[in-house]
Amino acid sequence: MTAPQTRPEHTVTETRYDDPHGPADTRTMRIVHTALRRDLARARDVLAVAPYPHPVQRAALGMHLAWMMNFLHHHHSSEDAGLYPLVRANNPSAAELLDQMDDDHHAIEPAMEELTAAGIAYAASDQARPRAVAAIDALGEVLLPHLLREEQEMMPVVAASITKAEWDNWTQEFNVKPTPKSQLAIEGLWIMEGQSEQDRALMAELVPPIPRWIILNVVSRTYRKQAFRRWWSEDHSPWKLRVAAGTAVTVDAPPDRVWDLLADITRTGEWSHECHTAHWLDGATEASVGARFEGVNRVGRYTWKRPCTITVCEDRRELVYETEGPFAKDTTQWRFVLEPDGAGTRLTQEFRILRMPVWFDRLVWVTTPPHRDRRDALGEDLLRLGQVAIATTG
Repeated sequence: MTAPQTRPEHTVTETRYDDPHGPADTRTMRIVHTALRRDLARARDVLAVAPYPHPVQRAALGMHLAWMMNFLHHHHSSEDAGLYPLVRANNPSAAELLDQMDDDHHAIEPAMEELTAAGIAYAASDQARPRAVAAIDALGEVLLPHLLREEQEMMPVVAASITKAEWDNWTQEFNVKPTPKSQLAIEGLWIMEGQSEQDRALMAELVPPIPRWIILNVVSRTYRKQAFRRWWSEDHSPWKLRVAAGTAVTVDAPPDRVWDLLADITRTGEWSHECHTAHWLDGATEASVGARFEGVNRVGRYTWKRPCTITVCEDRRELVYETEGPFAKDTTQWRFVLEPDGAGTRLTQEFRILRMPVWFDRLVWVTTPPHRDRRDALGEDLLRLGQVAIATTG
């Protein structure tokens, strides 16, 4: 491939990004690409590893995948219609590389369309989760090499072919003006999330001071809620309590014996540090999907009850149930996984809060300090569970 020639008037010994007649400042391209790579990677992590998203998170994450593809489509369209024709006109020797960019965009489009459809399908039904994972993987195969090529090969040519003023004009005409201000604010916050301090500052400086303050201090609250719904992580949580936590231990008891004890919820008080009694509800007598039971819990001077519904019951392997508070409407999912480990069992216990009013979170934080970090207590529960299972005969 013939090396693209640079325009002599743009050759400088030191890059200055404040000179409108100097080379284009293409750093924002890398920052936008980083945001795309970041969310595709963490979306796959969330979708591929149990516990999988619950319905609220599933809907938000599925639509976020579709939203990203719409963003990416506009990103490519603005390059095709505005940026690359300008580079081609200013620097004809860049034609071969520009043709590659065009070919890449056409090759990526079908994978984008499939991820859009898969995201919408997943938002509606968990059955589409494997399709969404496959669509992310397929997109990554064609998109990620393109992003890297664009950063490493195309952007240096762009900087050598057009001025900062021309780059800024393209940004305004094709990216800023056609987009509603409210959408631009959310896009900006999305791009800035998780970036380095330097890159966040660079993106923030693109916005005038007053709108910047509003975005960073007002609109950011809306963005934080949206981000929490799709990622359900500590980073965006409205709660002081941990959103989710878990622990795993290996016990000497074999999986069958551990399961028999765990699945008999009437014996929970023998090993739990908090639930001292439990009984079946609605005529249920054994663990199965849909079966309900009630646990009576005690921490210090506080005692409370929680009805629970079993949502997953894979014999001798996995038990999942959800609690529901009658007044605060708080809901927590509990998950136990058993895996053979030699003659013993690798036993995992996890929880995640699915719903909780902020006022109730603050109340629990103040009145029940042991709930601030329960990992050690949960690990001790599992060790007791193993000990009781070992002692159980018959």
